[in-house]
Amino acid sequence: MSEEQRIHPRAILKSTVSVFERGSKDYLGLLVDCSESGIKISSYEALSPGTRFELDLVDIPPNIDGRRTGQCIAEVVWSDKLTPSLYGNGCVISDASDMLKTMMKSYSQL
Repeated sequence: MSEEQRIHPRAILKSTVSVFERGSKDYLGLLVDCSESGIKISSYEALSPGTRFELDLVDIPPNIDGRRTGQCIAEVVWSDKLTPSLYGNGCVISDASDMLKTMMKSYSQL
């Protein structure tokens, strides 16, 4: 993407957040960055623009026992090849759970 089109600033993650499709529990990839209205997921396969997913995002934050799981609906807007084996997929999100909002706020403070 040649021109920056973000509405909200993004947080670059310094921790691992795994992304799963909620219904099937299939692993989609890792969260690369996030903002109030969107996420970028790295995956081994390209995600088709226009596809909508119900997602579970799972992290294990430092200094907290256990893991956190947040949910949202994501629609793929774009997909680009990052390396010979990885794709970057930009998604707009909606219906973010309160836990996901808390998780995303914590990423911007890292």
